Amino acid sequence: MRPVITVFLLFSATAFGAIYEAVVDADDEEDIFAMVQRGDISQDTGDTLLELLREGVDLNSAPREKLYDLPGLTYDDVDKLILYRKQKGRIEDPAELVGAEVLTAEQLIGIAVYITLDPAKEKLPVSGKFRLLSQYTASDTLAPPALFAARLKGPLDLSLGAMLVTSRLDPTQPRFNQTLQGLATEGYKYRIDAPRLFLQWLNGNRRVIVGTFTIGFGERLTLDNTRRTTPRGLYLTDDFRRSQDLSTICRTSVDTGATPPPECQTDGRYVTADYSTRDVFRGVAGSIENLDLGDQRSLSLYGFLSYQSRSVYQYDLYDRSRCLDPSSPDADCSAPRISILTPADPTNSWRTRYATLPGFFDELSAGGHVDFKPSYALRFGLTGYGAVPFFNTAPPGSAVQPDFQDTSRYPNGGAYGAIGLDAQAVVGAVNLHLEVARSFDKAVNNQGGGFGVVQRSTYSPKGHELEVVLRYYDNRFLNPYARPFSGPDEDAGQRARNELGGRVRYFGKFSRDWQFRATADLWTLPFTGRTGRAGTMNLLVLTRVDFTGFSIIKPSIWFRLSDRNLGISERGVCQQTDVAAGMPEFVNTPDDFDGDVTYFTCDSYRIVERVDFRPLGKLLSFSEQASFSWRDDISTAYNDKFRNDVQAWFEARSQPLDWLSLRLRSRLRMEGIDSPTSYEDSLWTYFEAAWLPFKGTRLAARYDLFVWLDQRASTLRRQPSPEHRFLVDLRTSF
Repeated sequence: MRPVITVFLLFSATAFGAIYEAVVDADDEEDIFAMVQRGDISQDTGDTLLELLREGVDLNSAPREKLYDLPGLTYDDVDKLILYRKQKGRIEDPAELVGAEVLTAEQLIGIAVYITLDPAKEKLPVSGKFRLLSQYTASDTLAPPALFAARLKGPLDLSLGAMLVTSRLDPTQPRFNQTLQGLATEGYKYRIDAPRLFLQWLNGNRRVIVGTFTIGFGERLTLDNTRRTTPRGLYLTDDFRRSQDLSTICRTSVDTGATPPPECQTDGRYVTADYSTRDVFRGVAGSIENLDLGDQRSLSLYGFLSYQSRSVYQYDLYDRSRCLDPSSPDADCSAPRISILTPADPTNSWRTRYATLPGFFDELSAGGHVDFKPSYALRFGLTGYGAVPFFNTAPPGSAVQPDFQDTSRYPNGGAYGAIGLDAQAVVGAVNLHLEVARSFDKAVNNQGGGFGVVQRSTYSPKGHELEVVLRYYDNRFLNPYARPFSGPDEDAGQRARNELGGRVRYFGKFSRDWQFRATADLWTLPFTGRTGRAGTMNLLVLTRVDFTGFSIIKPSIWFRLSDRNLGISERGVCQQTDVAAGMPEFVNTPDDFDGDVTYFTCDSYRIVERVDFRPLGKLLSFSEQASFSWRDDISTAYNDKFRNDVQAWFEARSQPLDWLSLRLRSRLRMEGIDSPTSYEDSLWTYFEAAWLPFKGTRLAARYDLFVWLDQRASTLRRQPSPEHRFLVDLRTSF
């Protein structure tokens, strides 16, 4: 019997799923970052929580779907909150929700960091918020990265926002070079990009946006590029990612016999990573929501037109002038060369490697959604969009005609799009959701597109929520703007493709002191594809128990099982390919915002315990967390056994004064504990002090010490080692 299987049976007997994978106890972004790093929540969940925190959720105006994204709230809780604010007219203080028994005190504490209450009357005609973020590592040879974000709200129902971010580790935009008869870039230069810039007019139920935005509907099957769990409509976002790891400075390959650039002449050099952003829509969008048609009927309309320059990972391209079928192993179907033009290399022998190519193609897209509610309990929607890519970096007739590989998230061959129908019904404590979509494309060998279906049902009695998700995506469903529930594997560039499965989630408190949550996800491959043979069964199980009966100490324990091919249980047959397997030191790729994507036949088991101890409340609190993992490994050292990994976390926090907050966090990681020369052993510790001089302003300074403990050859030549990192984060609002 596989190890720790008895632990799995113990916990699976008591719970079946979760709203989010873990209790989300976060006071700021660092807590969410830490939960992702520890593996408590997925990267997708982390993205959702970060966006909720940065954007805020107004309790007086947020719709049902937006309130449901808040951690710890069921549909029953959300419906009671909406009914309360409708009857009262306005929520003046979130604490009144506890007094009215709409939410528990524990729930209010859990969502406090995400919620806002816009004042009934603005004291000033202008309000806003700003953020400036930068970090530096001792021995960096590049100027530090920086990020600036701003939002302003003014009179006449207008608001505007912008985000500026520096880029140092991505090349400049490649273009076709007549002399080389190929694609070429001017290399890696420090530059400033503006990934977010918008102007919004919002008046009641009418809205117009000019600039950048995201949009999503239904079960995220037809159209969704938001980070929300249950999107409905247009969103403004300042989302970005800050890597906790350094990045290699050498991003250049050289032809045989050529002299490499200076940054590549010393092996193992690392620098602070850039901030990572994603390409959203950019253009014009508008909506009119909840138009009253009488007799409880209403109509909502949404539409957008976007022309956005998009980045692409260089190995997601092929040259269609030389290759007819990108799935062919022929060398002519590999990614085209991207040369680096610089006076330091007069022979043009340098080329990019593992690079994200900024603004490599332009995408013209348009779409819309119609939403009809014949009654409060029913809703029907129709969504559709179409898009056309333009590779303006290589004009028609040039020697290189780039297009997307069949492993890219974008279909090759030209235009693509999707159309879908969705429906929702509320029957007492039961919520039923359904979406059916058809994708369209001209991709080689894809025969024009395919179908996808998602059905989600929730049962939400007081204090509990049970959710069942059924899904089917055929092997020709190729939609780059689909984000439905799916397994964490990828088939030909898409997560929602070649999959038939079901997921059950449960969250609830069976008594005052015990809280349970778990997830069981079972799926199979309907067709033979890149992820395996047809009929391959996969299982993912997560169970968690939290004891909340003590006021100063809260213990919890959880277990995660991932069996990625139920038909194979022996060791030594694992075949694993991570999405970043060929580029383990490169953190800025377009797939960064597509969640954790891994396709493999490997199994893994992980058990975790955590204790939060708050003897003096805000004045002093501690937490510790430790995990032990059993996992398959592709190394020959583990042909007949699991690899064992250990992680231990410790944190101490204090707010001795209203204007001063202190945090110390440390992590010990030991991978492959019986093979110290093959895997990472490290100790990471940081100390952060935050100064709050007055309401709305926070200045935080942080120092990180990262010590490499293992004896791998790559570690021994790594520079810097140890790593001394510094970060400054300034936020202010008025």
